[in-house]
Amino acid sequence: MRNLIHATLIAGLIGAPIAPVFAARLSPEARLAQITQGRVAGKPVSCINLSPVGGNNDSEKIAGLAMAYRQGSTWYVNRFDGGCPRLGEDTIVVTRLHSSQLCRGDTADLRMSGANIPVGTCIFGDFVPYTKE
Repeated sequence: MRNLIHATLIAGLIGAPIAPVFAARLSPEARLAQITQGRVAGKPVSCINLSPVGGNNDSEKIAGLAMAYRQGSTWYVNRFDGGCPRLGEDTIVVTRLHSSQLCRGDTADLRMSGANIPVGTCIFGDFVPYTKE
């Protein structure tokens, strides 16, 4: 409760909306639900193309849980084989690609932001596409 009061006071003092303060504090599952809201999970695929024609791409880390890649209006979610507990908002994800695709079995090396210190490695699983209904 004290944090809520502090966030409200700070937001009021700087004139900022309070919603972004809480958006940053969503649980990983809640953030994933937000990304996939209004979308239907499709058949998992083994690889996604990281350089599709036309741009309109984005990626997002979901702390300790997954990576989400947007290609056009589709989000591809990868929960990693065996999980990825060290994946955080403050980690840098480094992937080594052998082609223009990111595939099941590829690795994500995690590094501490600012210090470039290795903190772990995660292995990509299948990519689940989420498309609008």
